[in-house]
Amino acid sequence: MQNSGFGPDDSEGIMNSYLKSRRRLLLDMHIPDWDERFLADYDPAELARLYRLAGADGALLYCKSHLGLNYWPAPVGGVHRAARKRDLVGEAKVALEGQGIAVAAYHSVIFDSWAAQEHPEWKVVPASRSAGKEWTVLGHRYGTMCPNHPAYVDYEKAQISALLERYAFDTLWLDMAFWTAVCVCDACAMRFRAEHGIEIPMIIDWTGKAWTTFQSARERWISGFAAELMDTARRVRPGIAVTHNLAPGLRGWFQAQRAQDSELDDFAAGDLYGGFDEQVFVLALMQGFRRTSIPEFMTTRTRDLFNHSSTKSEHEMLTQAFAAVAANAAFLFIDAVDPSGRLNEKVYERIGRVFDRTRAFESEASGSEITDVAVYYSDDSRIEETGLGEAGTDDPRLDLLAEALPGGGSHHQDAVMGAVRALRRGHIPFSVVTRLDNERLGDFSVVILPDARRLSLEDVSALRAYVAGGGRLYASGASSLLLSNGSTTGDFALADVFGCHVDSTEEGVMVYVRPESPGIAAAVLPEPYLPIGRRIPRPSGSGAPLNLPRISAGPSARVLARITVPFGYPSDGTMAGRDFASIHSSPPWDDTIHPAIVVNDFGAGRVVYSCAPIETDPSPAHQAAFLHLLDHELELNSRLSAVGHPDVWVTGFDQPDRSRVVVSAIRLVDDAPSAREPIVVSVRVPEGFEVAAARHVASDDPCRWSVDGNIVTINLAVDVFEMVAIELAPVRQVDL
Repeated sequence: MQNSGFGPDDSEGIMNSYLKSRRRLLLDMHIPDWDERFLADYDPAELARLYRLAGADGALLYCKSHLGLNYWPAPVGGVHRAARKRDLVGEAKVALEGQGIAVAAYHSVIFDSWAAQEHPEWKVVPASRSAGKEWTVLGHRYGTMCPNHPAYVDYEKAQISALLERYAFDTLWLDMAFWTAVCVCDACAMRFRAEHGIEIPMIIDWTGKAWTTFQSARERWISGFAAELMDTARRVRPGIAVTHNLAPGLRGWFQAQRAQDSELDDFAAGDLYGGFDEQVFVLALMQGFRRTSIPEFMTTRTRDLFNHSSTKSEHEMLTQAFAAVAANAAFLFIDAVDPSGRLNEKVYERIGRVFDRTRAFESEASGSEITDVAVYYSDDSRIEETGLGEAGTDDPRLDLLAEALPGGGSHHQDAVMGAVRALRRGHIPFSVVTRLDNERLGDFSVVILPDARRLSLEDVSALRAYVAGGGRLYASGASSLLLSNGSTTGDFALADVFGCHVDSTEEGVMVYVRPESPGIAAAVLPEPYLPIGRRIPRPSGSGAPLNLPRISAGPSARVLARITVPFGYPSDGTMAGRDFASIHSSPPWDDTIHPAIVVNDFGAGRVVYSCAPIETDPSPAHQAAFLHLLDHELELNSRLSAVGHPDVWVTGFDQPDRSRVVVSAIRLVDDAPSAREPIVVSVRVPEGFEVAAARHVASDDPCRWSVDGNIVTINLAVDVFEMVAIELAPVRQVDL
């Protein structure tokens, strides 16, 4: 599958007007039409006026909503009552473009209430139906379709073809291309039987061939569905840019969309509603996809997607928009129309003030990211590892497919986000890489593999080659215990690289990491231990068993920390058993000889392996221990670093075409600060160059800077956002 192709991050060379925009808006219009008052007051001209008031230069325009209702005279499917005598899409497109705003088309798939009512045979059939749980993603308000039904696919292709034949859109944005259930309809069963010769398995078993084959099929089917619709769009309108929402690819296994499916897209985009750590992670992930135009980060102007009227503070909106600027991404605010069709002008005035402040920096952050660390994000590792029900129970029904419901995450995702948090607060710029990047792991000094339980043979081979070639790897938890085909040896697939082997599993709910390295010991002060896990008393037990690997170190490995367990371990303790040492907590007691963290030289490289994903825990001690391992045991030497408050996030871009480096510093805090925060930024000057000047981008005023060897140091004071440009010149030759 090939994307349309644009010059890499070259806005001057991009003819597509939407892709050149930076300040984008979207109006959610998921409004039914069973009441004649719904959207009766919607006015496309007023929409264009308010978008101009907000300072937008790009608009994503609803053509079909999750209700399956089109806002234009579609020849196939439902048309909203408000659009039966008016072409609302055509009117809005003309009005917006008349204000100088580039317009892209939004089209919802899979979620289609009209089709669910008119063609119930197209609907997904949840495996949970057999357990009496007729539930799909987001619940009973939504009718959702099965992409394996040929008639449904033809219906979507007919709509997309007619839309792009009628309107000259240069960008198409497809939403909701993911599974809303584990579908066991006849179309899915027939296709799986035809392709693999077996029936859909009724047991979820990540170590079994039948289940892993079915999950792989679900991933392939939904990716193929999106690709088929994209191909249709490109045939109808050659050169169009097409993308689909990547956000579902950041959840667990259930929706079966993968982050690596971004290879289908001409630019990365997704609507996200988490906090600052999620935004930093997603921005790094989207940059890592290396699409040929800048990514698009989208979020609501309200507190979350389900709250219509609670607008975020202006400071929070400004911070989110500046974060996108710092990462060289377009930013899009999502508003939602009132059922009547009216809009809130005050909201657009606030957005206008935000965009007024970000506008000056838009053309400044471009080029190549300055990152020396990569966090490895594994689609295959987004699995639940202790069943699908309440943690800590051993009811075999928890692995029944009928019990599978949407929601939930994975240990891998938790560890990834923990690593992101630690790196961001430690002022270490980073990238996020996926399987698509296996060939370029050597671009990074350090790769982090956070609790990635399930990898492909290709992943294992790439990671082994990276370390053997001189790379530095941090790995944790169950990384490489399972292969994506369901096979396992009971040991790490990367055991030789890690320098240790799996002996058994930690069965209790809590253990402690006991440092033997003076550096780790200093990092976790004042406590002598790092707690791993937590007891949570409840009727079903006191929490999920840790299921961490208990390891033995190989002859080449050096032990940095060992395991300490509570009194009575692995029992959580009872009054009758007299097997606890403190009635509320489970303090450390028995210092075992079992290694917890080891360092191993492999080939020309080095690995630190921790049986506990210490990066997951947000406590200062855990984060400090994690950063110590990167800085000292793996000898990370970042080209860009900073010293200052942990809430200041730092990014940098190398711009050789402009003979400069651009560094941004942004305070990621919920409330507007009352004072500026000092931070000292250090940048390694590229070889063959020296610093000619450093200036504040906003004011063009000079910065205070000094040079020591090839390191330039700049002192900044940040309220919300600062960007500085370090001007470079070739090193002058001295005549002897």
